[in-house]
Amino acid sequence: MANLNRGTTDSGFGQEHEAFLALSSIKGVGYWTLHHIGRAGTPYSEVLGIDNGEEATAVLRRFGARVEASNEWSALKDRGLERANEIIRELVRRDSRLILRADHLFPPRLLDLTDPPQWIFVEGNPVVLNSNCIAAVGTREPTEEGLFLAQFVGANLRIWGAPTVSGLANGIDQVIHRWSLRMEVPTIAVLGTGLALNYPKGSRDLREAIVKSGGAIVTEYLIHDTYSAENFVRRNRLQAALGNVLIPVEWALKSGTAHTVRFALTLHRPVACLLMNRPAGSERLNLPGTHTFEIPGEESEFRHFVTSALSSVKPMSSPVQTDMFERR
Repeated sequence: MANLNRGTTDSGFGQEHEAFLALSSIKGVGYWTLHHIGRAGTPYSEVLGIDNGEEATAVLRRFGARVEASNEWSALKDRGLERANEIIRELVRRDSRLILRADHLFPPRLLDLTDPPQWIFVEGNPVVLNSNCIAAVGTREPTEEGLFLAQFVGANLRIWGAPTVSGLANGIDQVIHRWSLRMEVPTIAVLGTGLALNYPKGSRDLREAIVKSGGAIVTEYLIHDTYSAENFVRRNRLQAALGNVLIPVEWALKSGTAHTVRFALTLHRPVACLLMNRPAGSERLNLPGTHTFEIPGEESEFRHFVTSALSSVKPMSSPVQTDMFERR
């Protein structure tokens, strides 16, 4: 059996990381089981270290796992640890790591959430997650006006000099990532899937460019987890939390971007909405707590707003962000 008593190694993986990955490799133990274990403050190594199979099964079931009682718990643990070490080798090869909530590299801004992730997987530069960042998101199907506004935001990035946060989705998100690369500022892509998935299709080259430029790919999902509507909503809370300020470029009230806006507002993050010439009906997007800037016309005010937000927003002492899935 692999040694469960070693400390954190130079590669950033230690006892808890190994135990987490071993548990994630056991059939019937998934994202929510591991999330509940972490949220309860129970060490993953403590659960994996249980010797009695019936006791281990009972504990995992209490945290929501769908596991069958096993008389071969010791062998099951050994296979899990073998798989954990395979995953660790693959993560190291890909310049990726697992960061648990208690690790020093865990981004403090994520703790502003009432339901913060209990871990994140990061490919690339984990330090950039602790920078003052600009979150900029929008629709997957932008209009010409939306593309113009996204490019306008991108053209200003070198002025602010701050990393960006977006979701790697087709449309506005990818425009923000590509302009970040063009303006030579790091960019962070927050996924709604595991690191192993190439989603959206065709984004692999962009992901590689983000990592090579000093940015990061981030997800709280397990390595092979696929996408779902719930995953993307939960992903949006991380985008809002990582940014000092949110710029929703083009969006509708019933959309993924709207979730990000609401998360940002409940976290007291400044929100800078952009509109072209204030078209009829645009006032419906001017939600209480947001600030709307007309482009062209209010470029200076918009730049000043973002600059001020980058220098003044601090983590909240008592978060108010609603946990939309707290009953899971």
